[in-house]
Amino acid sequence: MKRLDNPLLAQFIPEARELLEHAGRSLLTLERAPGDVAAMNALFRAVHTLKGTSGLFEIPAVTRSLHAMEDLLGAAQAGRVVLSSALADVLLDTLDQTGRWVDALANEGAIGADAGGIADALIKQLAPLMGGSSAGVASEMAMDDPPGWLVRVGPLPAGPLLAVTYTPDAHCFFRGEDPLGLVRQLPGLFWLCVEPVAPWPELGALDPYHSNLRYLAVARCRSAEAAELFRYVPDQVQFAALGGDSSPAGKEVWRAILAAQVRLLDAAPTPDPIADGRLVAARETARRGLIAAGRSAILPEDVTGLRAALQALLASQDAPAAETRMAVPEAPRVAGTPILRVEQGKVDALMNLTGELVVAKNALAWLARRAAGEQMSPRQLAREIKDRHALFNRIAEDMQAAIMSVRMLPVDHVFQRFPRLVRDIARRLGKEVELQLEGAETEADKTVIEAMADPLIHMVRNSLDHGIEPPAERLAGGKPEQGTLRLTAQHENDHVVIRVIDDGRGLDAARLRAKAVEKGLMDAERAAALTDEEAFQLIFLSGFSTAAAISDLSGRGVGMDVVRSTIERAGGRVRLFSRSGEGTMVEIALPLSMAITRIMTVACGERLFGVPMGLVVETVRVAREELRRVGGTDAFVLRDRVVPFLHLARLLDLPDKPGPQPQPEAILVVCLNGERLGIAVSAFQDVLETIVKPLEGVLAGLRGFTGTTLLGDGRVLLVLDLPELVRRCP
Repeated sequence: MKRLDNPLLAQFIPEARELLEHAGRSLLTLERAPGDVAAMNALFRAVHTLKGTSGLFEIPAVTRSLHAMEDLLGAAQAGRVVLSSALADVLLDTLDQTGRWVDALANEGAIGADAGGIADALIKQLAPLMGGSSAGVASEMAMDDPPGWLVRVGPLPAGPLLAVTYTPDAHCFFRGEDPLGLVRQLPGLFWLCVEPVAPWPELGALDPYHSNLRYLAVARCRSAEAAELFRYVPDQVQFAALGGDSSPAGKEVWRAILAAQVRLLDAAPTPDPIADGRLVAARETARRGLIAAGRSAILPEDVTGLRAALQALLASQDAPAAETRMAVPEAPRVAGTPILRVEQGKVDALMNLTGELVVAKNALAWLARRAAGEQMSPRQLAREIKDRHALFNRIAEDMQAAIMSVRMLPVDHVFQRFPRLVRDIARRLGKEVELQLEGAETEADKTVIEAMADPLIHMVRNSLDHGIEPPAERLAGGKPEQGTLRLTAQHENDHVVIRVIDDGRGLDAARLRAKAVEKGLMDAERAAALTDEEAFQLIFLSGFSTAAAISDLSGRGVGMDVVRSTIERAGGRVRLFSRSGEGTMVEIALPLSMAITRIMTVACGERLFGVPMGLVVETVRVAREELRRVGGTDAFVLRDRVVPFLHLARLLDLPDKPGPQPQPEAILVVCLNGERLGIAVSAFQDVLETIVKPLEGVLAGLRGFTGTTLLGDGRVLLVLDLPELVRRCP
């Protein structure tokens, strides 16, 4: 993918995505409440703004589609069209396609050769909903006679062409119009010339907000496309169909351009902010003229020398008329770099902390000089170093908090996609579902927000497919015809907790036990011993599914196991609660941040490993005589509760070197899948706050480890993936 710097396009892409998001949400609100004036106004503003900004780039298909959508929304605002579900479908399709075009712009720098045909198809879908053809889609239009200015163009290529004469209203700038941007959107633009409508006034009397230009253009395009483009200014534009010819070209336009540049330089002989722009334009004109004439394109830097070069070109008769054609560059390409918007106050806080860090760094240099030049006792030096360490520690903690606040995003960043998802899936399934969102303002780290997106989609799809019943079944069961799906978010300690709650049929524990035995996941005796709550957790097993038929929504035995593994890899946990006939709740908890991780270091023989503190419940030391074998598993009793345990050395397939018999067993109690499990280790070490980096290179596929970090002495510490190690344990 090529990357060309274009700040305007780089700014357009995230703004377009945000406008599409607002438009989609407003449209879904309107579908539920067609009389919501605020939602209609918000939708119209978003589409109108997006249409206007799209006109700055060579993407006429996008602009035409949004024009048609804006027409339809205008008719709905005026009461001529009723916003039905069928109409909402077409409007959502238009927004979806616009989103795909924006993605293509971000990734490829262009919207594709088929964009025009796609736009035509969308407009044809929108037109009947207005009770007629869209204003900008005209199959026939009145044609004027070929204008006299065509003599300036030179030889025309073969094939049908369109001559366009566009004279914008003098006050067009006050209405936010961009005449040049509009003309440049003409498909197949071949030739473009800009000329004044009336003589220019003196520089002191020049009004920069008064349009005094006429735009002359020749394009390879259909008349309907041009009519669509100029749909809002039909009285300011004339068209003439051309069949292509070989009319001679004169030099009048080229000479007029040169003369205009000389006059502009005469009007502002000294460099200033305005004159500098004229110098750039004049230098570019002279450069093109010299190259076309076969001369050296080296130009003087001063105004006097540049004026002389322009006058020499003006007197010359060999500047070809072909140079009157203005190059129309392709839309520059820009990489789809993610953008994070940050409040100014947060940036200011980081700048202040950076200043404090610089001051603290200078204090270290002072301390080094003092230690070298004075007779400081080791105790004095240690005290000074400890003081400096405390200062650095305070700044580091404040900077960590400030950086984390910059990375914090509201959960709404994920929640905003679900109104559309729930609407579409419910319609496909023939169900009526109300989506309720609570706590969307709850914030978490950007990486956490991104990590929860796919698991939430899985859970929502399962609730809609398996949980909420069809209307007839709900009515027969004494429930309202419309089901309810709730997504809630809240902070609990240092975690963000998301719950997906439906009022559907719930889970049948007996059926889950039977299905587990049928699929060979456990024997009948073990399944019968499961409590209802334990039976509910069976849906997280790989390959487990109760769906009677396979669909594109569920039923393949994948989904909830992916949910669990994804959440656990992110340092979180997932639990499920259900009541038959009443509904189901799935709860996921993720740490507020995945950038800084708290880990406990534990020893296994002579080796050190890290365990995420999010999994750790407590550490205990158990006398060896208190260890028991329960059902073929090692276990111990902790506060009247039997806790099974495994040896870390065996999980890692390392030599097991137990200490002397009287020594108590060091056991790390962790919580995996809602159950407590002991991990026997050689010793407990420190708790650290660190950055865990994923495994790379030859270690990238190593299972059982989440990543690595560095200890204070420079050693590399492997961080364990305990859920994976325990699953692999026979």
